[in-house]
Amino acid sequence: MKKAPFLIIGFIVLLLACDNPGDPEKVLARARKYYRQGQYEKSLQDHIWFHENALTYKPSLYGVRLSFALIDWIELGRKYPKAHNALIDLRNRKADLLRNRQGTPELFHDVKSINKYLYESRKTVELYKDMTDSDFDLAKQCYDLAKDELIAHGEFTLCNRMMAAPLFIVRDMRTMLNQNIRIYRSSQWADKAHLDWSIANYLQEAEQTVIVLAENNRLVEAKRFLAEAADKIDIARIKTGIADLENQYIPTQSPD
Repeated sequence: MKKAPFLIIGFIVLLLACDNPGDPEKVLARARKYYRQGQYEKSLQDHIWFHENALTYKPSLYGVRLSFALIDWIELGRKYPKAHNALIDLRNRKADLLRNRQGTPELFHDVKSINKYLYESRKTVELYKDMTDSDFDLAKQCYDLAKDELIAHGEFTLCNRMMAAPLFIVRDMRTMLNQNIRIYRSSQWADKAHLDWSIANYLQEAEQTVIVLAENNRLVEAKRFLAEAADKIDIARIKTGIADLENQYIPTQSPD
């Protein structure tokens, strides 16, 4: 009989463990199940938990948290306005922290991703411009996250102010490319898709940089940057891509 209290306690602990929300992938799957069942409030609570806690348990879910999970949340918001409002409130709270010098690049990435899937990228640009006034150092750290939106909205002067030196950019580009090539050649999981992504990412980084340089009439630097980006590269797609960028963004001088 003395064992009964311990058995009861053990049973309760087991029940709590079975309902432990510590596996974020299961929580996200459950949020989707609740959505399909029309249990929208339960789905919302799981989405909130996943967004706030997933990385504590599984940092590898960083990308999922800012893509598929947000897409699901926004889809829920179309059926359940409370979910839409909760996401807007979350975005606004994070943006306020960034404006008040209490943010991090990760927090900025959260806001940018939410704005992206809400089709409100202009708000990302407005936030970034506010950050350059309130917390210049953080804005500088967040430039790589913000630059695609800044370029898309024609903020070339601001990009020129915040962008790193072109030769530093090309150095980092090459380091990343070389790392990805080594992974492609030596890892069992990396396939041709990994190599294709690496090449596309290299060319995208080159294009964004040369756009900013060209739009700010830094044509000599743009030409030098592209030459460095193509130098000692034995991948034909990169060679061709860099040549195309030069033809597109750097005007040829007409003969006198």
